[in-house]
Amino acid sequence: MTKQLNLLAVFGLALVLAGCTAPEPISPAASSPKAAAEPTSGSDYAIPDVAAECVDGTVTVVDDSSNVTIDGDCENVVIEASNSMVTVTGSVVNLSFESSITLVTAPAVEHVTFVEGANGNKVATPSVPVVDDGGEGNVVSAE
Repeated sequence: MTKQLNLLAVFGLALVLAGCTAPEPISPAASSPKAAAEPTSGSDYAIPDVAAECVDGTVTVVDDSSNVTIDGDCENVVIEASNSMVTVTGSVVNLSFESSITLVTAPAVEHVTFVEGANGNKVATPSVPVVDDGGEGNVVSAE
């Protein structure tokens, strides 16, 4: 029985040592720096331009990843679109955000509301609106 255990131990040691071979040398071609990938020209994606219309004193912006223009005054502007840029050419009484990462530019805004979960938005207006912020990282500035 001792002879069998010795044979098993030698066989096991041989298997372990077989797995511990010296690494193969690296060829000079494999260690040379690779050329950078060819730069690609601009993306084929174009940000869509969207015109939104204020109807009966309200407009709801729903176009994600877009440049949206609202011509004239609008009492209520509701932003449901994320990752967009919205330009209002007139005055806004109530501007509310129900989305994230959107920039709204307007010459005058009276009241801004960011609901819970509306994060990372920005309002650029020279006016000083009343702000209710239930989100995080939102900014209202005179830019």
